[in-house]
Amino acid sequence: MRAATALALSVLVCLTGFGRTQPGSLCVAPIPEEPPSTAGTPELFCHSGKLSLRIDGLPTTPWPRSDSFKFSSLELDRTHRVVVLCDGKAQQSFRFRFSEYKSNELCLFINDLYQTAQLWEAKRSQWCRCN
Repeated sequence: MRAATALALSVLVCLTGFGRTQPGSLCVAPIPEEPPSTAGTPELFCHSGKLSLRIDGLPTTPWPRSDSFKFSSLELDRTHRVVVLCDGKAQQSFRFRFSEYKSNELCLFINDLYQTAQLWEAKRSQWCRCN
């Protein structure tokens, strides 16, 4: 009986380990130095162009200008908060969960028409180039 119980526990431990997935990641697409000509309201978003962002309780990071960068090891089962800042002051914020998407690899970018932060699946966002 003890052997059967030990075997059942071993199988259970193995099966729960196989069900785990990789942590989520968030790739941040770069923004150009100057607002694109398609920008609808560039002066309303961040006149100085000094954008930065903060994810959850991580330190504030300048928004990339030339290369994408990635936030890795984000927990899949919790709500994450993204804050977009201009000159150190919050301009936009939103919350998301990876379960709202079909992928654990997401892309954060500034929509050039409306100058708002948007979050899409990375495979749908060719402007995110994280490896």
